[in-house]
Amino acid sequence: MNTATARRVAQAAVLVAAGNILSRLLGFVREPVIAALFGISGATDAFEVATRIPQLVHELVIGGAISGVLIPLFSEMASDDRRLARTFSTLMSSVGLALVGVIVVLVLLAEPLVAAAAPGLPQATRDLAVVMTRITLPAVLFLGLSAVTAARLYARDRFAAPSFAPATLNGTLIVLALALTPIVGPVGVAIGYLAGAGAHLLVQVPALIRDRAWLTKPAWRGNADTTRALRLYLPIAAGLVVAQALVIVDTNLASRTGEGSLAIMRFATRLQQFPLGLIGSAIALAFLPVLARSAPEDPRDLVNAHEFKSALVAAGRSAFVLMIPVTVILTALSVPVIRVVYERGDFDAAATDLTGLALLIYAVQLPLTVLDQVFIAAFYATRNTLTPVLVGVGGGLAYLVVALALVEPFGVFGLVAANSVQNSLHGAVLGWLLWRRLGGFGDPGLWFFGVRVIAAGGLAAAVGLLLREWSTVALEPGGMAGWRVLFVSGVGIAIVYVGALALMRVPEVPRLVRLLRSRLGTRLAN
Repeated sequence: MNTATARRVAQAAVLVAAGNILSRLLGFVREPVIAALFGISGATDAFEVATRIPQLVHELVIGGAISGVLIPLFSEMASDDRRLARTFSTLMSSVGLALVGVIVVLVLLAEPLVAAAAPGLPQATRDLAVVMTRITLPAVLFLGLSAVTAARLYARDRFAAPSFAPATLNGTLIVLALALTPIVGPVGVAIGYLAGAGAHLLVQVPALIRDRAWLTKPAWRGNADTTRALRLYLPIAAGLVVAQALVIVDTNLASRTGEGSLAIMRFATRLQQFPLGLIGSAIALAFLPVLARSAPEDPRDLVNAHEFKSALVAAGRSAFVLMIPVTVILTALSVPVIRVVYERGDFDAAATDLTGLALLIYAVQLPLTVLDQVFIAAFYATRNTLTPVLVGVGGGLAYLVVALALVEPFGVFGLVAANSVQNSLHGAVLGWLLWRRLGGFGDPGLWFFGVRVIAAGGLAAAVGLLLREWSTVALEPGGMAGWRVLFVSGVGIAIVYVGALALMRVPEVPRLVRLLRSRLGTRLAN
């Protein structure tokens, strides 16, 4: 990967990461707000169901197409303004019409939909979930149109607006949840979610206008690019049907393990998703246009696609190096993290212990999961959307086996473990298949690199276990004192980790520092 490409990727990664940081920081505010308002209660369970269902529909209709189809497709035609605008307008119109029809049907069927998704909920909680679901379902339209918009902007190297769009959703939800819940009750947070989805789209409109996206009428017939997008998306859609069916099974099983189980999974999941969004999504999205442009048309030429391999290895190494210390922090300090972030209001010490255990189980999967995001991007860049789907089906079967075996003795924690097994297996298998497809990654030092990074992580974990005892004693729920103790513990782990990497001469840290300095220098110069 040449210097200019590396600089462009670094700039993109910084913007995506900055947007993710803001979004996740607001998420850190959003989840404690919900926790303080409702605790691990039926109201939180109802809101979790009411957001899972729209997210399920969104992923099935359009969400899975963003990295799998639209960004690679739009990247190919990024230099052809007329072709890009025609295809974009056609897809926006098609997606909008399809989503309106789906939303109308699902709003009418909200009651049986909630009953099927979470039959174990008490009747009062289920009734509340139905009301919330009818409020949140229209958000699918805004999120779907926003997703197509983001793909176009990413393909044109316009990363700022789509990167910061999720932050507007979280910010709007927080403000309206606090303002409306005292007036209208728990449905106030559902209204906040709907308004936030609208803001998610609106914040990208100025960038679309600057890109002259609305000057071309949709081409309803004879658009080969639209047909191609549909053909590439069909395997992804099939895989998403399986994936979302598993979400329904997961919700169903969790609803049977006692009130608050869905809330425990929600709060722990949001915390482990923070680094995945910050690191995995930022790196995968930044590298995806480069991978798509450097991937040969003929899959048989991938063995000799040196630029593609170079970009893939750079993405994977960077993601792995950055995720290891995060994994150490979230496993060694799982309970202190939960205590600082959530323990206030109706979220008590008992809820902290339960959610902390769930976070620990989720966190162990992070190194393989972040690599999985890079591997998926690589397959999508080569126009292979089928292999990740087939691997996903296999991972789903693994989830079912583990979940059904562990849910009875371990309750909700058996389901959390099953999710971690599923995601880890997906990353491991997909990486192996990609290695075979490419005839190796073209970097003979990868194994030695991995051993050094894992060794550095092991040293940091040992320090983390010592700091865990100190932080548990010193930590107070909420407040700045708790954050200071957690910050000191996290910095201690990071210093040990970076120091070990430096002693073992792992080049990724200084390389990332140079790229960030280059990006910041460019910003300052402008």
